[in-house]
Amino acid sequence: MNVTVEQLTEKLKTLPENFLERVWGYIDGLSEEEIDLEIPEWQKSIVAERVAEYRQNPDSAIGIEDFFKEIEKEFE
Repeated sequence: MNVTVEQLTEKLKTLPENFLERVWGYIDGLSEEEIDLEIPEWQKSIVAERVAEYRQNPDSAIGIEDFFKEIEKEFE
């Protein structure tokens, strides 16, 4: 599909402002040259520590449903 800048401009003129903000965000995202998806070593270390703690004491973990209930209680 070949779209000209003029066609895009005309189409954008008809959109509500909140849609224009979303479109602008998409354009910004597309125009970023490079996204760094590297996980920092300090974050990897924290995850490794937590996995090791869980493996030593798997009964200390709670189920996901209980976790969500606890989070909901905090925000009531």
